[in-house]
Parts: sequence; structure tokens; C-alpha cells
Amino acid sequence: NRIIQSVLFCCNYNSVRSPMAEGIFKSLIGRKIFVQSAGIFDTLEIDGFTVKVCDEINVKLSKHRVRSLREMEKEGGFIGSFDLIIPLTRESSEEAHRYSTYSSVMIEDWILDEPIKDENDINQTLYSYRMTRDIILDKVKQRFQDYF
Repeated sequence: NRIIQSVLFCCNYNSVRSPMAEGIFKSLIGRKIFVQSAGIFDTLEIDGFTVKVCDEINVKLSKHRVRSLREMEKEGGFIGSFDLIIPLTRESSEEAHRYSTYSSVMIEDWILDEPIKDENDINQTLYSYRMTRDIILDKVKQRFQDYF
């Protein structure tokens, strides 16, 4: 079992699941492991419900800058240089495998459904986002328990 020093969470837009994972990871692990998140596609900003439900557990995401894998590579953040990539969607898993073909990066899929936005019921929407947040929280605690 090799020591993990850097983790990349990725999903489709880096606006819901992967920023949640990055923020939760940072709040639990601190700076012991370098962590980032990215999406496959470009989008403008983090999802407001994501910020709200993470605030509830004291994970601050309002300053999160959304980024795509392509953007990350352009800035010199070679995806294959991470020790571990954790894709949170099927699409990002395929992309992670494509980006890291010639590297020894480990890839661990944590495929999660996107929270459901109910235009007519904010409580149902928040419930769905909280469920996603809590699944990520549990997975981070389980997978990285040796780093606490």
C-alpha cells in the first residue's frame, strides 16, 4: 500500500461533487496530503446549494474556483503526477484513465449520482445535496482514516 501524498477528485463540472470532496478532504486531513479537484467540462461557478450544505458542516467553499482538467493541464498540473485520482462520475473516470494512460497514478472510482434539484421544493433539494455530502464525508473518513 503506497503512501499517498496527492489526491485529485474529479467530476463533470467541478461545481458540486468534486468541490465537496476537496473541501471535506481539506477539513479532515488538512495539509498532510495535497488535494485538488477538477471537472471534465468548463463551467462558470460553484453550485450555490453545494456551498450552503458544506457551510453547515463548516466546510467553506464560497471561494472555490471552478476548473477543468484541460485548464489544469494548461497551468502545468499534470494529471498523471497525482498519486491518486478519485473520479466521482463515470464520464470523469473515463477521462481520468485517458489522461493518465502513461503514468502510474492509481484511480479509484467513487461514482455518485448528482444531487437532485427540485425546482418546487427547496427542502427536497437540500436533502439531496446533504445526502451526497454525507456519502462523500463517510467515504473520505473510511478511505483516509490512516491520515487523521
